[in-house]
Amino acid sequence: MQPRLRHTACTAGLVLASLALGAQSRPATQPATLQTTDLPRAVLQQAPSPATPDDPRVMPINWVEARQDARTQTQFDTRAVAARRAPRFPQPGNEGAEAVTDTRLPVLIPSSNALGLGADPQTLLFPRENFYTLSITGADILVEVFGTRLAHATAPDDAAGRRLRAGDGDGYRVTATRYGQELSFNRYGAAYSITVECTRPEEDARCTAGDYVRRLADSLLIAAGRPDEGGE
Repeated sequence: MQPRLRHTACTAGLVLASLALGAQSRPATQPATLQTTDLPRAVLQQAPSPATPDDPRVMPINWVEARQDARTQTQFDTRAVAARRAPRFPQPGNEGAEAVTDTRLPVLIPSSNALGLGADPQTLLFPRENFYTLSITGADILVEVFGTRLAHATAPDDAAGRRLRAGDGDGYRVTATRYGQELSFNRYGAAYSITVECTRPEEDARCTAGDYVRRLADSLLIAAGRPDEGGE
C-alpha cells in the first residue's frame, strides 16, 4: 500500500533558507530569522470575536515569542562545522513556494537531521496568507506539516477547552492513524499538525509508534512568516 500523496510536484526550484522573515533576504547558508521589531502589546492581547465554521476567526500571533525562538535557532553547533554548509531543513522545489514571504504565521519546518530522508527529499510547500502545507516525500514515507491561524470553532465551555488542549508535557497530542501517526499542538497563537504516513505502517517503526513524529516536532525550525501589514 502506498502512502497517500495529496499534492503534485511543480517545476520551479526554490532555496527556502534564502527566504526572509519580514521580507528580508538572507544567504542560503544561514537560517532565516524574524524581524526584531516587537508588535504592540495590544495586538498580542486582543480578544477576537467567537468563530463559526463558516466564518473562521483570524487568531493574533505572538511574534515576540516567535522572534525569541528564531534568535535561539540561529546558534550553530560548533562541533559540526559541516552543518554550516548544508541546508538545515529540506528545500521546496515547487512553483509558488516563494509566496511564503507573505504568510502571516510562523512557518515551521522539521530539520533535515530529524527527518533522516537524505540530502534532497521531494519537498513541496503550499503557502497562503493564513495557513500553509508542507509535503516531504522519502522512500516509503510521507511527512506533512500543516499550520494555520484560522480558528473555525471555539470550545463550548471551560471543561471542553481543557480537553481540547490536553496533551503531554510538551503540549503534543499524538494519535495513531490508519497509515501512521499524527501529532498536533498550538504555538504562537497558531495551530500546527505533523502527519507521518508509511507504505508499510504496521512494520515501519516511524509509523508504529510516536517517537519519530515527536522527534520531528522537537526539531521544528522557523523558516519564514511575518506580521500583518501595519502591525510592526
